Amino acid sequence: MLNLRVVFYLLLIGFAFSIKLPRISCYRTIGLPIINTFIEQETTISNYKSSLRFKGRTNPVTQSLFNQANYYWTGVISIGTPGKTFIIDFDTGSTDLWVPSIQCLSTCGQKAKYNSSSSKTSQANGALLEITYGDGSYVNGIFINDTVTIESLPVLNQAFAEAMNMSGFSSSAFDGVLGLAYPSLGTLGQLPVFYNMWQQGLIPHPCFSFYFNPNPDAYPGGELIFGGVDSTRYSGSITYVDVVIRAYWEFMMNSVKVTDKIICTKCRAILDTGTTLIVGPSSQIALLNRAIGATYDPGSGLYIIDCHTRLLSNFPDVEFSIGNITFILSVLQYLLIVNDGDTQICYTIFQGVNLHDNHGYLIWILGDYFLSRFYSIYNVNSNQVGLAKSISYSYIQIDSKTLFGNFSSKRYFPQFSQFFSFVMIHFITNMFVFE
Repeated sequence: MLNLRVVFYLLLIGFAFSIKLPRISCYRTIGLPIINTFIEQETTISNYKSSLRFKGRTNPVTQSLFNQANYYWTGVISIGTPGKTFIIDFDTGSTDLWVPSIQCLSTCGQKAKYNSSSSKTSQANGALLEITYGDGSYVNGIFINDTVTIESLPVLNQAFAEAMNMSGFSSSAFDGVLGLAYPSLGTLGQLPVFYNMWQQGLIPHPCFSFYFNPNPDAYPGGELIFGGVDSTRYSGSITYVDVVIRAYWEFMMNSVKVTDKIICTKCRAILDTGTTLIVGPSSQIALLNRAIGATYDPGSGLYIIDCHTRLLSNFPDVEFSIGNITFILSVLQYLLIVNDGDTQICYTIFQGVNLHDNHGYLIWILGDYFLSRFYSIYNVNSNQVGLAKSISYSYIQIDSKTLFGNFSSKRYFPQFSQFFSFVMIHFITNMFVFE
């Protein structure tokens, strides 16, 4: 990851809603995927279901941010009175909200820090946060309550953790993480931000949705809408499937296929905005990569494929059957290409890691490379996830004229430098650390 100097601008944009909804507009930055590995606690969602009612207040606010290209999307919130601004990773793979504390010194680096004594609305809480992510990073802190403002919407008396000690985030471009998974993944007794937004009547519906734009030059680079969906960000109909375990946003895929080769059937998957690649059980990912002609590279932990002499027409699509729809990724959507000196190396975005859900089942993780092609919706009331083809589905960043049997070029990604490529491969190879 790189520490990026983030420049952002506030901008009002027209809505396509009869009721205007709060949105976080997102930009892309270089960084590690984050996967929560908490053991499931006893779910308390039933306590919230009785409160799933709209109390009649919405705020029409939009915030647009400068697009810093790469592999995850972040937005801006403020905490306290007066508000302190934090750059946040909105993560559907975890639940708690945390930001660095003013009492966190060397391990928090130059990140923005929360100071409870400077806020008129802070209240003691005292619960402890101890969270370890799948890449080996961790955060320890103490919960406190204060006003969390998302756009101009004040979420009153919100519990969050001020991090006293953290590891693995020193070079990340965000200050903290706001989790959007189910409460069972979070710290017991602490109401997550999204549930508080709904209970306090800040949004009209108990759902949220993500649009990620894969174009690194787009402004803004995406948006997170609390309380609804934006029909201008997808085409066709939405496919909804039931959540099978209310922890991650986990559902059943019918199958994953490459041409006639079945990679898995009745496979469990989660939608995770905190993960960059598409991750699956090691044996199934090995089978998938063999089917598209990729070979394992032990140096990177990824799969390499020949994109120099092999013709574009010889690459198969990868098909994900979800609900009654097949979601397709073509070769120009599932390759990660980096510069290595005068040579381009083509990796696939499919990585094999044996990850388990809270009941011990092996799972797939559909990360940002998938979510940048398909608009995603998360509904707490119906306990469903929805997917639809993004308006940015067909955007292609790779210049196929310089690869796939055509002439060679050192610069097929004109907006990125070789240094960027070095950084990307370094962090992708270290994205998962498991015992």
